[in-house]
Amino acid sequence: MVQDNWLEDVGNICVSTLDRLNAKSERGLKMTHQDKTSRDICLAYLFLLSVCDSEGFLKETNLNNTFKRNVTLH
Repeated sequence: MVQDNWLEDVGNICVSTLDRLNAKSERGLKMTHQDKTSRDICLAYLFLLSVCDSEGFLKETNLNNTFKRNVTLH
């Protein structure tokens, strides 16, 4: 099953969102409820994308390794 690049595009948005939120946290700024919700959604999407890829549901896609890195926000 060939996927359009939209799955990867959403993944890229999630990675950049998590990077931005991580930078905010590292600067000591308060994480809002919206920030925490965005973080949770992005992490869940990247997790599910990774699981689908590793289980072969996305057989003909070449997902970027960026999605498989370990991201931790405090």
